[in-house]
Amino acid sequence: MSTGTGHGVETPFFFEGPSARLFGVLHEPAGGAREVPFVFCHAFAEEKLWSHRVMVTSARALSGAGHPVLRFDCMGYGDSGGEFEAITLTTCRADIEAAMDELMRRTGADRAALLGLRLGATLAAEVSGHRRDVDRLVCWAPILDGSAYLQELLRINVTTQLAVYREVREDRDALMRALESGHSVNVDGYDLGPAMARELRSLSMAANPPALEAPTLIAQVDRNPAATPGSDLRGFQERGRAASLAVVREEPFWKEISRFYNEAPGLLDATMRWLGHRR
Repeated sequence: MSTGTGHGVETPFFFEGPSARLFGVLHEPAGGAREVPFVFCHAFAEEKLWSHRVMVTSARALSGAGHPVLRFDCMGYGDSGGEFEAITLTTCRADIEAAMDELMRRTGADRAALLGLRLGATLAAEVSGHRRDVDRLVCWAPILDGSAYLQELLRINVTTQLAVYREVREDRDALMRALESGHSVNVDGYDLGPAMARELRSLSMAANPPALEAPTLIAQVDRNPAATPGSDLRGFQERGRAASLAVVREEPFWKEISRFYNEAPGLLDATMRWLGHRR
């Protein structure tokens, strides 16, 4: 059932992914599409939950500027099929490619753009690195070191132990051993599987950066407006033929923070300017 908004029509639907039936919402501009269509690539686990409203309002803003936008859930998330424990970086990349194909089929476009947040940005960059029908790429606060990110996730488990048991029963080394032994580890209610952990440990955008052929915007999010881009992001940028790097003043809205985020105005403004739109 489609619903109308001030930005166009939003249609929820299911489509077939490589491993499971996937759920998506297509944001279609009022008056017909005029600009390149976008696939949104969401963040990982709880970060997806906390960033949901920002991704919805951002999709509506892009739709209002003439871009059809497909927001979708990878396998194991939301209304999509499959188990979260079974997802890997490989399955998520395949789901993004399936979403691209579905969006181009529905809009009649022969190219599509990708916009990703956090791990979704990393995966979007990897997909862009080997497909020639990616028109543009937008990476919001990409994860560049998968091993360090995995340690952050395990730290969440340890913090939860302290809150529940008032003690640490398994430290990060013990949790890592459990993953290496083929067991899952719970992170904020999500069962992180051993296969996903293995792929995260091997993820290094510094050691194996994708070749960014499409025009690319890389956004570093920082509370400090005077911050300068980190060297890892600069190295990522250098892989692109036409890659721009911006430092955007914004709170880390993909985390549980005190401020309620309905939209990320800094990121959205930077993205719209880069796309050539005025807000």
